[in-house]
Amino acid sequence: MSSSAHQLLDPAHLAQLGNYALMARSAVEGFLSGMHRSLVHGIGTEFLQYRDYTPGADLKYLDWKLMARSDRLYTKVYEEETNMNIYLLLDASASMDYQGEKAAVSKFRYACMLAACLAYMASRQGDNVGLFAYNESLCEVIPPGHRGGQLERILQALTRLEPTGPANHAQMLETFGNQLRHRGIVVSLSDMLECEDVLPEQLKHYRLRHCDALALQVLDPDELDLPETGVMRFRDSETGREVISWPDAVRGSYKSQMSDYMATLEASFMRSQVDHLSLTTDESLGYALARYLHHREAMS
Repeated sequence: MSSSAHQLLDPAHLAQLGNYALMARSAVEGFLSGMHRSLVHGIGTEFLQYRDYTPGADLKYLDWKLMARSDRLYTKVYEEETNMNIYLLLDASASMDYQGEKAAVSKFRYACMLAACLAYMASRQGDNVGLFAYNESLCEVIPPGHRGGQLERILQALTRLEPTGPANHAQMLETFGNQLRHRGIVVSLSDMLECEDVLPEQLKHYRLRHCDALALQVLDPDELDLPETGVMRFRDSETGREVISWPDAVRGSYKSQMSDYMATLEASFMRSQVDHLSLTTDESLGYALARYLHHREAMS
């Protein structure tokens, strides 16, 4: 990806754009341009994207003109081949509202920007995309679709959402799982705090229903290394419990425990055969978009 495309995907830049529609279009088009190829040529046409040629594929779909320009083999993919369901599963609990001084946006804003970009990309590829946002209950339920303003409905829902209350991951993930009817990709967007025993196992069950699963963990830089400041009052945004401490006095112990937690979470995802990517809110959205595209192509 080019440096200019990387800058376009910087959360500080994207946060300055007026709305999710403008932000998603700017981010995704910049990302695809930075990959030096277009995955989709036009909306509303039969042709949707290129795929790397694999031995045994039907030669009639080879794009000979593209091969002459790039010296690589690509096949054309059409709508009837690629249409599938993309399920965006968004954690809208109060813990997602945190924003430290190092970050341009809160965890929730970052997750919503990612969800908007993924919805835009899915819509651009002709996929059915839906949104399921939850805390202790379902906040927004938009079943997968791709016609009649579906993308706009999802972007409007993201604008309305406010992170609040505790997250009942176990019950909400089970409720969501009961609605899975068709093959597709489930993309979970959450800080994944205190659900290392729930989320990997539930996403594993989705896989058993023929849905690939991608877990995108969103953390604030402070959560990995504590703020650089004096005495602080730490407040649990979901329970209200408070602790007063000096970060420098507990930093070593905190980092060790956080490292153990991240290792446990990653091991749980590996056992469940679920792809997990951890992101901080000061990182480019391009990492998540690239991982998503890898899953999307693998499902084609």
